[in-house]
Amino acid sequence: MRRVLVVFAGIALLASSGATAQQQTSSGVEEPRFQGVYGGITAGYGDFSSGGDGEYVDFFLGGRIQRESGLVYGIEAAGGFVDSDSREGFLDLFDGYGSIIGKVGYTPNNKVMWYGGAGYTSLDVANEIENDGSSGGVMFEAGLEYMPTSWFGLRLRGQYHAVGSEADITSVGAGLLFSF
Repeated sequence: MRRVLVVFAGIALLASSGATAQQQTSSGVEEPRFQGVYGGITAGYGDFSSGGDGEYVDFFLGGRIQRESGLVYGIEAAGGFVDSDSREGFLDLFDGYGSIIGKVGYTPNNKVMWYGGAGYTSLDVANEIENDGSSGGVMFEAGLEYMPTSWFGLRLRGQYHAVGSEADITSVGAGLLFSF
């Protein structure tokens, strides 16, 4: 886990200090890169409190508004598939999670955005502690996005799904996103 945090901090430092040409409109005002509808895919590694750890992949779709001050507000929905020692095989459609999360971020240079969020999550629980079924609860997320262009970006994030009853997930992941 310590190595993941060191890599995350290193990439964040490089992304926030990198200087690239900024895209501008015909009036000379830079176009907001963290604005509008976006979607993508994230893959990563999770620690499941119900036993074991393993991989996950999710697909997300969201929308956001970027203010001139650099503040970014948005909402995102995601659906994911998980795999761990306590769960069924990877990409089992009945073993995953769905979430909806409100986000607030800040971009100092219109290329890098630090963000955090909170929302609702529903986990499919399939292990020896719980009977099969879904458990709902709260989730928290913190991350970094880097938009080298107005239509393509990279994401690093950490999440905590708190649903209680020994079904919580702590995860880290990286992903690709596309603005429409």
